[in-house]
Order: sequence, then C-alpha cells, then structure tokens
Amino acid sequence: MAESSTQSNSKRQTLSPGKDAVVDRISSLPESLLCHILSFLPTKESVATSILSTRWKLLWTLVPKLDLDSDTITTSELSADYDDDDEDDEREIMFAHIVSSVLAQQECGELQTFRLQWKFGWDGSHLDAWLGSAAARKVKELDLDIFTDREENLNLPPSFFSCRTLVVLKLTGTIDIDIDVDTPSLSFYFPSLKILHLVRILLPSIINSQEHSFLKLLSGCPVLEDLSFTTDHFEGEYKLCVPTLKRLSISGINDSDYELEINAPALEYFDFDGDLRYIKFYEKPNNLVQADVCTYRFDDDYTSIFDDVYTSIFDYETEEFYRTWVFNIFAALNNVKFLSFSSSGTEWHNLGNIYPSSFQNLVELKFKVNGCSWNVLQYLLQKAPNLETLVITRGSDFVESNLYWKEPQYDPANLSSLTSFYYRGFKGLNDEVELVKYVLKEARVLKTATFQVSSGESKESVLEKLSMFPRCSTTCLLRVE
Repeated sequence: MAESSTQSNSKRQTLSPGKDAVVDRISSLPESLLCHILSFLPTKESVATSILSTRWKLLWTLVPKLDLDSDTITTSELSADYDDDDEDDEREIMFAHIVSSVLAQQECGELQTFRLQWKFGWDGSHLDAWLGSAAARKVKELDLDIFTDREENLNLPPSFFSCRTLVVLKLTGTIDIDIDVDTPSLSFYFPSLKILHLVRILLPSIINSQEHSFLKLLSGCPVLEDLSFTTDHFEGEYKLCVPTLKRLSISGINDSDYELEINAPALEYFDFDGDLRYIKFYEKPNNLVQADVCTYRFDDDYTSIFDDVYTSIFDYETEEFYRTWVFNIFAALNNVKFLSFSSSGTEWHNLGNIYPSSFQNLVELKFKVNGCSWNVLQYLLQKAPNLETLVITRGSDFVESNLYWKEPQYDPANLSSLTSFYYRGFKGLNDEVELVKYVLKEARVLKTATFQVSSGESKESVLEKLSMFPRCSTTCLLRVE
C-alpha cells in the first residue's frame, strides 16, 4: 500500500512540471483552431511561426487567408550587393518572388481572403498569375491596394472579370477597370458579389459612345448590396441601376461636372461627401433608414476667370443650382429615421417651397452649423415632429454671416418628442445661445442637454449661464463637458 502511494506521488510529480517550467499548451490545440488564430496575423508573421516546431512548420499553408504587403520588406532583408539606387528594384523583385512562392505553397484548399498591398515601379505582369491562382482557389474576398509610379495605371486581367466566387471586392489606388473598346465581347460577371468598394481608382468616362466600364461592372453584379466609391474624377452622366443595393457611399468628388441618376429601390443607407451636383433618384427610396450628407463647393477657380459683373451673375446662378440640388436630395431622403447633414460654401436664402413638406420618421438629427446654415436647421426642426435626439456640431469653418438663428413660429408639435440634446463645440455666441434657449423652452420631455466646450472655456461659468434659461421639462439634466 505504501509502495502504491509512493508510485502515485512520483507520477504526479512527473505529470506536473515545476512552477518555473514553460508549458506549450497552444501547440496542443486542434489544427483548425490554430489556423483560425493565424488568420488574424499578416502572412509574413504567420509564416514566421513555422520555426517554432515541427507541428508549426506547415501550419501557415493551411490558413485560408493571405495578407501581403510590399512595405513589410525591410532594408536588412535586401542583399548587401545592391546599391541604394537599386534598392527599390530589389525590393520589387523580392516581393514578387515572395507572393508567387506563398501562393505556390498554398495551392490546395479554398482561399477565404486575399489582401495585397503592392507598390511597384516597372513590372506589374505578375498580377495576372496571382489573381488567376486566387480565382482557381475560389477566393471569396479580394482586397487590392496597388500603387505604381508608371505613367499608365495597372489593368486588371480580363480573365478575372468573371470570378464566380467573389463576395467582397475592394480596389484601391492606380487600378484601371476600363474594358478595351476593341474587345466588346469582354464583360464583368460576379454572380456572388455583395460588397464592392472602389477607392481612388480611375472611373472611365464615355469613350466612343460606349457605356461606362463602371456601369458595366455594376450591371455584372446581380446580387450587389453594398457599393462604395471614392474618386476625384467623376465626369459625365451616370445611370446607376442596382435593384438589390442596400448601402451606397460616394465621397471625394471635387470640382466635377456630373449627373447621377440612382435607381436603387432597396436602398437602406445613403452617404454622400463631396462637391454636390445633379443627383436624382429614379424613384423615391422608401426603404431608406439612414442618410449622411456632407456637401461643399469648389467654384473659386471658375469665378476667378470672370470680371466683377459676370462673377456676380455666375455666383447667383450657382447658388440657385446648388440649393436646388441639395433640396432635391432632401426631398428624396425625407423618409429616413437618422439624418446627418453638413454644408459649406453657400448661404441658404429663399428656402421656400422646394423644401420637403415633412420628415415624419426622423428620430435622430446630426447637424453641423457653419454660420450660414441656421435657417436650414430651423426648417428641419419644424418639419420633424417625432425627433428624439438632436446633435449640433459647431463646424471648424464657422464664419459670421448675415444669416442668423430665428426662432420658429410656435407649434406644439415642434420638439414635442425630443429627449436628448447635445451641442459639440459650444462657445456661447449669440446665435448658439438663442438656439439653446429655444430648445430648452420648447422640448417638453427633454431628459438631458449636454454641452461640450473647448479647453479654454470655464465649464462652471457655462453651466451657470445655461441654468438661468427657462426649461419646459422639469426633469431635464444640464451637463457641461
């Protein structure tokens, strides 16, 4: 019996290492879980784990995600035989070899994600083979961020225009999606694509009366739900028709002459940030829930070429067009529940009957004031009887103008549902104070009114001043941050 007890204690000591011993519990995890952990690392770091042990040697080849970045090649990894002038060329050659090698060692199994950040100077021919390999492995998400200092942009290989497994496609940089007019038989077809993001790539204009390749791309995505494009080159007429689209984001458009017609009856979210021109919705987006609109103007270069008389005429006509374009957007968006709006570059006179009749569904409004848009805010507050949350931000481009806050005529519906009011960047200027007085006086069910002030302002003095204003809601709590 004593002998058995001694053997048991000895076995326990053998199985339980000392407190200073290092225990590798990670390597004992299931292979699928280890691959999942490695999928959160860039491929370079994932490959580096192959030196840990025999168990890890080929584990990275089973990870269904590749994340490769040419910027991760350090100077110490380059050959000492190269001069500084040849460093970029060697880096380019080495990165191309790495990508090809990694793809070759991961030939089996489906590829969930292929992310490539690539800066090159002279040879972009490798991309055809890389994308061909990704397509053969049924890639689902492709994220290309490519920059070249060549005069010509990099064309995607036509063989990739019909990748049937792609669900997410993100293209950034000096990439051209234009289809050669000499080969009209080529077309895009991505039957599984749901998310398409295009950032700073060339969206070609109409060539020889051919349809935009951009629009051809969209027509080849029968189940597309999320479209986002950022571009500073947006010229001509575009008729965007995507019946399945739920999210649309447009940004970066600067000083461009364009007309955009949007036919997206299933649209739920709309985001626009740029120089506004003519945008028309083919039919009212009745399913729209949220809209974020930030507009500004770039007409200084145009006005500078006219003399004083023609400049004043130009300014007046441009102002009228601009207001009409903005309120056309408002009219299309007046079913939303959540609206964010900011505008710069114009004064808002003569709103009149081009303004939408009401925003009955609006429960949250985020509005950026710049000194020229007080009356836009005034109209919105009068037209949103079910508004619950109001967030005002004082714009960094705030300037004094001959437009100022005017208290609307009394209407018991105004602010009758407002429970939360937040003012970011409050400085206590006259228009700001008059707006705050109006909100506190009219909002009968207001619970909190929060004011964020700059570091130079005294929170105590601001709170003391605000506390003197009459409040309709007896339960409203004032806070200054």
